[in-house]
Amino acid sequence: MSNYDFENEDQLNVSELIAQYEQAAKEDHTPFFDQEAYETIVDYYEDKGQFENAMEVVEKALLQYPYSSMLLLKKAHVHFELKQLDTALEILEKAEIYDSSEIDIYLLRAEIYTFQSRYKEATQILYDLLPKAERDDLSEIYLQLCDVYEDWEKYFDVYDCLLECLKIDPNNEEALNRLNYCIEITDRFGESIPLHQELIDQNPYNQFAWYNLACSYRGIDEYEKAIDAFEYVLAINDDADFVYQDIAELHFKKGEFKKSLAVIKEMCDTFEADDEIYFLQGKCHEALGDMKMARYCYRKAVHDNPSLSEAYYRIGETYKHEGLWEQAYKSFQKANELEKEQYDFCLAMAEAALEIGETEVSIDACETAIDIFMKRNEAYFILAKIMAVNGDTETAKEILQKGIEVCKSTVELNFALCAVAFMENKFKEGEVLLRAMLQDNFELHELLFDFCEDLKENTVIQNILAEFN
Repeated sequence: MSNYDFENEDQLNVSELIAQYEQAAKEDHTPFFDQEAYETIVDYYEDKGQFENAMEVVEKALLQYPYSSMLLLKKAHVHFELKQLDTALEILEKAEIYDSSEIDIYLLRAEIYTFQSRYKEATQILYDLLPKAERDDLSEIYLQLCDVYEDWEKYFDVYDCLLECLKIDPNNEEALNRLNYCIEITDRFGESIPLHQELIDQNPYNQFAWYNLACSYRGIDEYEKAIDAFEYVLAINDDADFVYQDIAELHFKKGEFKKSLAVIKEMCDTFEADDEIYFLQGKCHEALGDMKMARYCYRKAVHDNPSLSEAYYRIGETYKHEGLWEQAYKSFQKANELEKEQYDFCLAMAEAALEIGETEVSIDACETAIDIFMKRNEAYFILAKIMAVNGDTETAKEILQKGIEVCKSTVELNFALCAVAFMENKFKEGEVLLRAMLQDNFELHELLFDFCEDLKENTVIQNILAEFN
């Protein structure tokens, strides 16, 4: 409802206007302002969230201008902000009597209906308004229809309304920004590409259309085309620092880690890095095998954002890569403290705890991981390994059999079951299982030794592997 730019006091000398009003209120007399001045004062208090003050002003204004539909509309809006919805709707009816052509009356009524989840009534008001509205108002109506459909969670209808808005105003920034989110949630990446190309043909400097086009290419894994489109955004607006991160992330996805780091460096030459940039930088160094530099970047990320659990997890992974299990354990422990029900964190904690002899912690972490995601096999594998290594092969088999029943992928668990057979010296059973597994999964035979490293010395296993190699 506010039409006043309070950042630009040259539009009206609003500070002086407010001072005059407040001085009059302090002296307990009713000042006389023209209607536009009253509207500005109401907007000022609404913008500040001071709705009681706004109501007081609009009441005084209506004493002087009792037939003003615009002042009634502002009064209705203040009631709406105060969640006095029935009163707001009653005032809108009165405002409509005085000026039935005022479009904001119907927009506010639709907004109130949306807040009340009366979606059909809200959309009906807005669709009825379309044929009567001036062309300049059509974009606003379509955007409000988007508000209704978003609240209703009808995102395909949101998409259609945004297209109608862009037909009227191809450079509408709000419509283009909202379209990007809508495309993602409706998975219309490929379908939206011709639309954005058409918008770019109409205006080659439409940075928002270029950005959406890049996101759509990314959504269908056309990373090179996405990078090209993102670079056009930077060519149009070199202040769009967030686009550097988009480009760097795409290079990372393509495995071009050095290129990703080069883009990050280019960004940091002009803009200040944040935790997300430091984190991406760390992932690049980790992928390039520089664990020390990766940790340095991850630590800068958590310095900026101490709640960034993923960074602590990745620090742990770098220590794990170097076989520094004590340090890895501490980092995984911190990640788990920050985010208690994250499957990968629990799994990492279980593995590190097992390596440093914290068996009970490892068991607890595996059981938590199974509770979080019972259809993934890794926690069953580690939990069974703990039991088998500690001599309880019967429990290990029970765990593995349970995992085989419920998990989507069971190859790993079958190799583990085969390992248990050899650990129990049941060589015939182990040989049958192993041969069956090697027929289709020879490349995964190292899982045997991941489960029990001592089996590398087993001559029966080595002879069977030699046959298949």
